[in-house]
Amino acid sequence: MHKVTTKKYGASYELMAVRRDTESICSIGTNCPSRKGQLIPTYYQAMILTTAAFREKNKETQAKYIESAEDILNNSTQDNNSEWLVLRAMNKTALMVTDPMTKAKELSPIIIGLYKKALAIKPSNPRAMLGLAEFQMNAKKYFNQDSSKECEDVKKALSLFNEEKVTVPFSPSWGKERAEQILKECK
Repeated sequence: MHKVTTKKYGASYELMAVRRDTESICSIGTNCPSRKGQLIPTYYQAMILTTAAFREKNKETQAKYIESAEDILNNSTQDNNSEWLVLRAMNKTALMVTDPMTKAKELSPIIIGLYKKALAIKPSNPRAMLGLAEFQMNAKKYFNQDSSKECEDVKKALSLFNEEKVTVPFSPSWGKERAEQILKECK
């Protein structure tokens, strides 16, 4: 059963890896229909839409991606799942960067709260540690503040990535390369 599942889902995730967002969303929807309680298919549908929103230049399409991901996130029963909370924080961040001057004041505390809740649920989640550190670093850059504490948190996240053991196929395991990239920028 495990090999069949891995083969079946593999094509969907290969499309995602090369950023063929629309095709991978459709493929995941076909191969792994979204159902309440199933983390992996719905997680990746929301993840693809959220990450696509950060890259999208067309404001209308970007808004569609954010709203579609939000719908998926809101229709889930995963509210106490650390990975799910990281994804919610990322989606709120995508929404905030569409108009940071008007949305940052309202959304920043929500985003930070989601990352902190994710860490409270699972302190060893490197994506939660990295997401919170990167979000706070970007805020501090905007206000020209020191981010050395956040650089230390990125180092901790990198350590957590190195210790992470993924036992369930297709479970979230992304982020190590991003942590390495951010760490290079730390002074």
